[in-house]
Amino acid sequence: MSVNLLRRSVDGLRAAGSVLPIPFRVAPLCLILAVAVFAAIAPRFLSLGNAANIGAQVWVLALLAIGQMFVLATRGFDISVGAVAALSSVCAAMACNGWGLPGLSAGALAGLLCGLVNGALVGTLGLQPVVATLGSLIAVRGLSLLITGDGQVVPLDAAGAVTRLGFEPMPVLPASSWAALVLAVGAALLVGRSLAGRRILMAGSNPEAVALVGVDTRRVQLWAYGLCGLFAGFAGVLMTVRAGSGLPTEGAGMELQAIAAAVIGGTALSGGIASVAAVVTGAAFIQVLLTGLNLQGVSPFVAQIAVGVVIIASGLLETLLRSLPSFPSQSRTRT
Repeated sequence: MSVNLLRRSVDGLRAAGSVLPIPFRVAPLCLILAVAVFAAIAPRFLSLGNAANIGAQVWVLALLAIGQMFVLATRGFDISVGAVAALSSVCAAMACNGWGLPGLSAGALAGLLCGLVNGALVGTLGLQPVVATLGSLIAVRGLSLLITGDGQVVPLDAAGAVTRLGFEPMPVLPASSWAALVLAVGAALLVGRSLAGRRILMAGSNPEAVALVGVDTRRVQLWAYGLCGLFAGFAGVLMTVRAGSGLPTEGAGMELQAIAAAVIGGTALSGGIASVAAVVTGAAFIQVLLTGLNLQGVSPFVAQIAVGVVIIASGLLETLLRSLPSFPSQSRTRT
């Protein structure tokens, strides 16, 4: 069954080859291969329960990867998104306890603020992204631990009502998954149809030319990092909804997984190329990899090694693709 699934899927990708650019074919192919392998070696992998579990868990990483996509498209990156998600989770939980369910939006606002700070550091002050976002990672993580009293979980007063948003189908998918899907569609429209999205891609593909036509690249970077922080904030809210509490110590390591998902999804490290759908597929591949290894009873340390190999491979991916004649030479986007 898994062999036939793999054959049909590869045939479908080959038939779509003339439509789907090469960088955006990698994530679907990786996902298909992972599903086929785990379906063959783990009988429970294709169960509806496991599929629903993967579908629910993938959105935290997918939102982080979408945010990462925006900064990668401008030739930057943000290694603070995991810490920002944790701080956003804490802020969402505290605000929800004080103001009810609308207080969850405080998590998104906290993420946006962190992103704008990073954007100002990189775009306005000219700091290197690794310096600015590493400093933010450490500072934001420390702030999360400080406001929660040495990293204590923040329980929600209305945990039942909140967790229903994360687990109760309405219909088919929980409200949190529907919300994440809407955010992904919004990001795709932003990248593919809006002036801001085109400027982000242009700034990554040829920043000198963009500056010559009067576009303020510093403002574009501010937008990109702000969007990255906003999506990290949404990911933190989703973490709170699913856990029923604020999680100040979560998110460690997810920043690298987010970069890997974005690059596997065809986002060029050299900027100018992005696809939200492919990035979400890249996140799904990583989630399938982690879940499949867990079902096999593989040590979590081995799973970390596997994810590390994926991250290294994602870094080599663009170099390989750029050697192909059909690799796009200009900014390009797919929704």
